[in-house]
Order: sequence, then C-alpha cells, then structure tokens
Amino acid sequence: MKKVTDFLKSTAGMVLIVTIIVMVAVHFITGGNFFTAYNVSTLTRQASFVIIVAFGQTLVLLTGGIDLSVAAVGSVASMCAAKMMVESGINPAVSILVSCLVGLALGLINGVFIAYLKLTPFIVTLATAEIYKGIVYIVTKGTPIVGIPAGAKFLANGVLFGFLPTIVIIMLVICFALWMMLRYTKFGRYVYALGGNRNCAKIVGINTEKVLVMVYMLSGLLASIAGTMMACKLASFQATIGENWVNPTIAASVLGGTSMIGGIGGVVGTVIGGLLQQTVSTAITLLRVSSYWETVVTGGVVLIAVTIDALKENSAMRDKVGRLFKKK
Repeated sequence: MKKVTDFLKSTAGMVLIVTIIVMVAVHFITGGNFFTAYNVSTLTRQASFVIIVAFGQTLVLLTGGIDLSVAAVGSVASMCAAKMMVESGINPAVSILVSCLVGLALGLINGVFIAYLKLTPFIVTLATAEIYKGIVYIVTKGTPIVGIPAGAKFLANGVLFGFLPTIVIIMLVICFALWMMLRYTKFGRYVYALGGNRNCAKIVGINTEKVLVMVYMLSGLLASIAGTMMACKLASFQATIGENWVNPTIAASVLGGTSMIGGIGGVVGTVIGGLLQQTVSTAITLLRVSSYWETVVTGGVVLIAVTIDALKENSAMRDKVGRLFKKK
C-alpha cells in the first residue's frame, strides 16, 4: 500500500491521475465515444511510436543530456529498411535488423562527439539532426518508397487476440527490458550515477565516456525501431516520418518524472507521459476542436512539463511560486 501511495504522490502518479480524469471526462462529454475498442486501440497504437522514441530520450535525460536528433535518426533508419525491402527485395527481418544497426551507428556518432570531444549535447544533436535529415532528402529527393511487404506491415498494423495491437506489445516488451536494465544491471546504476554527479561517478571508477556513448547508441536504436515500424504502418517510407517526435518525446519523459538535469526518472513514467499526450490529442479530435489546436496544446504540454521539472528541482523557485499564490 505504501508503494502505491508513494507512486501516486510522484510526478508520474499525478500525471496518471490526470490522464484518467481526462479520459473519463471526454467519455461522458462525447456520449460514451472514448472507451470504445477502436478508439482505445488507435490511441495506444499511436502513442506507442512516440513512447518507443521517448524511451531513448529518457535514457539520455537521465545522464543530463538531450537528443534532438531522434526524429532524423528514425527517418534515416526507416529509409534504409524501406529501400532494402522494396528496391533490393531483401527479407524484411534482415532489413529491419540493418535499420537497427544504422540507428546504433548514428547514435554512436552523437555519443563520440559528446563523450570524447566534450561538446554540448544540445548543439551536437541539433547539428546531426540537420545532417541526417539532409541525407534523407539527398537520397530520396523527397520521393516516397512504396511497396513494403505484408509481413513487415503486420508488425505495426497487426492485432493479437482481437484487440491488442502488435506495436503496443513491442513497446511494452521494450519498456520491460529497459526497466530491468535500469533497475537491476550495473549499466543502469551507472546511468543514474552519471546524471546524479558526473564528477563523482568518474572518481569512483565509472567509465563515463563509455556509458554516454552507449546511452546515445540506445537512443539511436530505439528511434530506428520506431521509424522503421512507422514505415511499416504506412506501408511506405515518407521523408516526413518522425518529424514531430522531438518535443513529444521530451514532454513524455519529463511528464513521466524524468529530470532534465539527470539522475531521476524511469521508463514506466515515460509510458504514462506519452499516454497523456495522446489522450489530449484524441480528445481534441473527438470534441471536434480544430486540429490546429493540437500544435498549441503540444507546445503547452512541453512548457508545463519543463516548468514542473524546474519547480521540482529548484526549492527557491517553489517557495517563490508558493508565495505568489498565497498573496492571491
């Protein structure tokens, strides 16, 4: 019982409560149209792609960094998979495996610049995002690659047991694997140590550069999985795949309780943060509000998430805000 109470008091717990309240409110306002099998399946399917990428963003944030290249990495990897499957006729399983290796390689590039050359993660990943995105347009000239095999499409569009989307299962498996890694492995402890105090981590003998490189490689891998699955979902590669993933992945991580200065958070909270965002997006659609508002709401969610993180980490700011409300 104490663990449940502690969880509900945490950032992720409060976000979960808000998510449930929003779901129930929209369900009643729309006359029972929210909790339908089709709507829940669509909501979880759409959320899963962003959540998978956000897992990588969470790992990076735990070290005190940030990865602005996740969308571009996903695009490059999905392009490689699509070209192999469609233009070269290579087996989908092999193509997807190669796309994952591409994601690892692009993450490795980010990690080397950040860990060994001591460059700022924001600048490095902003620059590589532009480079990777440019590569996609140079290779494809913005032209879609169509004709992805049915076997690959099932990975993203399939449904098991009549109601459970395959992409949701993939997301949950990844979540469990990362949760186990962060909680029970030496590498997971190193990730938290790096974000908590990098100098102390180095003093106690942790190879901080190696840990950083591996974290950015994992971020690249997860972005490549999401990008390739999105191409499978669309049954084609589009140059715009993942272009709006950066802000939502940061928001999902921070709303889920991951600190932007590192050392605090986890992947379970990221799932909750991602679900809240998709719930809001679905609510906008069901309430027949203009879709243009979704961009406004997404930006607002990111701003709220960052503000919550700042208040959580800065006691002086919390006191100042508290005094403002008391005056009112």
